[in-house]
Amino acid sequence: MRELLTEAAQRDLAAEVYWITREPVSVRFEGGQPSAVIQDRVDQCAVRVIGDGRMGMACGSRPEPPVLKAAAEAATAGAEAPLRFAPQATVAEALQPDEGALEVEELLETAAEVQRMILREHSDLALVVQASRQQEIVRIATTEGFNGEQNRGFMTLSVNAPFPEAGSRVWKTRFLDKSTAGLQELASEFLEWYAWGTRISTPPQGRLPVLLAPEASFLLSMPLTAGLSGEALHQHTSPLEGKMDRQILGNGLTILDTPLTPTDSLQRAFDDEGTPCCDRTLVDEGVLKGVLLDRRTGALLSQESSGNGFKRALFGGGPWAPPNPWPARLTIANGDTEWRDLLGSVKQGLLIYGGMGFHSANYLQGNFSVQALGYHVENGQVRGRLHGVMVAGNIYEDFHKARVSHNTVRLPEYESPYILVPELQVAHGG
Repeated sequence: MRELLTEAAQRDLAAEVYWITREPVSVRFEGGQPSAVIQDRVDQCAVRVIGDGRMGMACGSRPEPPVLKAAAEAATAGAEAPLRFAPQATVAEALQPDEGALEVEELLETAAEVQRMILREHSDLALVVQASRQQEIVRIATTEGFNGEQNRGFMTLSVNAPFPEAGSRVWKTRFLDKSTAGLQELASEFLEWYAWGTRISTPPQGRLPVLLAPEASFLLSMPLTAGLSGEALHQHTSPLEGKMDRQILGNGLTILDTPLTPTDSLQRAFDDEGTPCCDRTLVDEGVLKGVLLDRRTGALLSQESSGNGFKRALFGGGPWAPPNPWPARLTIANGDTEWRDLLGSVKQGLLIYGGMGFHSANYLQGNFSVQALGYHVENGQVRGRLHGVMVAGNIYEDFHKARVSHNTVRLPEYESPYILVPELQVAHGG
């Protein structure tokens, strides 16, 4: 990387090298038998350069001279670059590779054990169990002096199965550690949620309370991320423009960006541009306290990057993508009520764990409209799974009296409690 940056400087180019090495391992069981074991090593590199005030980018497998040459050629016809690449900086101590990572044989045994727990109770399930380990090394260096490396590693276990004579599934995903603690809890939770869906129950139409399981919290987090984005603020398309220190959500909602939690295997010392990350409050008891800026949108808004430049997008991303404003590690703070007590308070409503068709709504303005994956709730009891039921709302209008559970679930994308929204629009899709 250093040689590439030296060559860039000799050509009077500012340059940034992003190089990630991933070593994914995945084992999968279907129909009671192992169906796949995948091990791989993938190197991906992206080089951005600024020449004569214009940006160019090129990608390859490793930081080699042809990638720099291609980026320089792209810059000749590139867009104007308002930013500077990351300078030398002090960042949090880099994570070390996870010494507690499970080997392939241990992942196989863990997945097999969960499968046995579930099939022992429900032998006819078309069950899919997958245990995965992801280890990665991210290296970033710039001609301005930044040079950083961080190691991350995490393991997940997921189980899913289709409901009888239905196209929908129920799934559960949890992080794994060396102790493989919590397997029985995961199996029991999955079996309960599956049993709830063995028959269909249809709720009335209209405005009803909806309890979002942590897996469905994207209905809040994704529109909010879009509104907090420096890109939307620069384009004057964000509904949060000019609302700093004003109430935007209910006072029961506190939302944080927590990349530096020492015990979190997804900790980030710096973002995908080399800007140091920091723990920040984005929404404090419903009041807007922070936005998401990468180096480009920070420069356009005459502010510093908030350490939120990531190669992510609402519906994609990857090493080949330019950085965008994105949370490093979104955390929705929990409350003091057990989630089953929230469920018990619902006289007529829904419990949902997912939704299809989110992309079709104007999420930038806080709207969502999805076909709900979940259950009909009546008098605090789950009556059956939903079929052809639509749920729609707006986070800035409908979440002002939202309540959150004490229980939280840590997922690869975010950490969230259950969220009870007093009223969302429920309709039958036909």
